[in-house]
Amino acid sequence: MLARTLPLILAAVLAASVSGCARGTAPGSLSYYVATPAYKVETRCGGGYQVFQRPGEPTILVAAYAISEAVQTMCEQRRGIVPVSVTGVRHEEAAVEYIATRPDLKGCTVVSGIEHTRLHSEFVLSCPGVATGVVSVKG
Repeated sequence: MLARTLPLILAAVLAASVSGCARGTAPGSLSYYVATPAYKVETRCGGGYQVFQRPGEPTILVAAYAISEAVQTMCEQRRGIVPVSVTGVRHEEAAVEYIATRPDLKGCTVVSGIEHTRLHSEFVLSCPGVATGVVSVKG
């Protein structure tokens, strides 16, 4: 009897554990950026990164290439460069470089970030508001 029900129990456990993968993506997860185009960014020491930003969202995901991360670290150590960081989160320099290369992000700054993995960090941007015309109504 146990031999017949064991495969069914295992299948039910597997289905329950995989069902969480079918949920929709949420902000703050790597899967949130899956269908987003990637922009390539290089930093002063030649580190190569991909930056993802969903249209209209104030967040970006920075993904480092493993070899570039190693080269970047060695270059900074050799040159005595101490990365300036507002958030203290890995890959912030790539986020700042991304902002500098995008005219639509002029005036934006990095305000916070979180390191998801050693090769993936997500940052929140603060951008100046779009000026709107003032409308006055005379009554």
